[in-house]
Amino acid sequence: MLAYFCEKFKNLRKARDLTQDQVAEIFHVSPQSVSRWETGVNFPDIELLPHIACFFSVTVDELLGTERIVGEQKAKEYLRDIRYLLNSGKLHEGIEAARKAVREIPTNYELQSQLLRALCCYDAEKHEPAGDAENLREEIIKIGERIVKYCTDQVIAPDAKYVLFNQYVKWGMKEEARRILWTMTAEVWHTQDVMAGELLEGEEWRGNQHLRIVRFKNLLCQFILGYAFEEDLNPLQKIERLKAMIQVECVVDSITGEPTDLVSNAFNHMRIASFYCDVGDAENTLSYVEQATQDSMSHIELMYQPDEHGNNYMAWATPRNLCWILWEDFLMKPCFDPVRGNDRFIHCLERLKANSQEQKQTTSPV
Repeated sequence: MLAYFCEKFKNLRKARDLTQDQVAEIFHVSPQSVSRWETGVNFPDIELLPHIACFFSVTVDELLGTERIVGEQKAKEYLRDIRYLLNSGKLHEGIEAARKAVREIPTNYELQSQLLRALCCYDAEKHEPAGDAENLREEIIKIGERIVKYCTDQVIAPDAKYVLFNQYVKWGMKEEARRILWTMTAEVWHTQDVMAGELLEGEEWRGNQHLRIVRFKNLLCQFILGYAFEEDLNPLQKIERLKAMIQVECVVDSITGEPTDLVSNAFNHMRIASFYCDVGDAENTLSYVEQATQDSMSHIELMYQPDEHGNNYMAWATPRNLCWILWEDFLMKPCFDPVRGNDRFIHCLERLKANSQEQKQTTSPV
């Protein structure tokens, strides 16, 4: 609150084109006192705050940042509730809750980002009625472009670009996608990502390094994943690439202390299982199906566990949870027919089905 007051007071003084000496004279304090207010060394007497607020035509809450603090807390509560709705497969309700939260706190980009991802997921599910598709597209573009234009957060803004870029590509809007593409970071050398590590120290350095390592891990893994599905590679070569990608993720997680990405693990283990099945290796096929099944069980457990701030782990913005996707989109494929009658395979399939989300959302949010 003190840090906020310092900056707010300084900006208000400059907006009125007043010097520190002039402000000191107005409020009957020394110029040194005004200087200390603006540098955060000291705070005005509580009796003086209403007079300062009145002079600058703001409320005391605005002066102290109380409204901002309350807004941030309320945003966290909204995010928690939205995630629980999405995690429960209630995509429509989650979108409506996110819309309401964005209307109430229009400057919170984390809420807008959550709404953007949920809307994109809804678009991917191709819900009826089809006549609402255009309205949905317009809403996605409006929110995505707003985040891209105004948000400066180093996590939210790049993520919004990624989401919006993929939507434009999906819709065949190549010029719009190209415009977003050229605003993304284009190279590794001689950028903030590398040079900040030479300047920062202590916890600031550690936080910066972890953020950059995770970002470049994600980039590298995307390239490896794309290469793993090259048509010219045989199944064993694809398995080799996917295992290398999993190793990269494990090494980075051990450095940063980040939790294992169970969703990515589950998908990659299923992919490896399918390639082993292609070459007739039943033992490895079953082993990786079991690993993917366990990943999904752990993921469901983690989804509702609160973090150190009391917030839930993540939002799963699709009516089908991970268990459902694994058995419906992977294990039902013909490639698994050679092991379909195996007891281990049947056990995994039944376990995934038993923990699948039980409802699909059919109501359009637009």
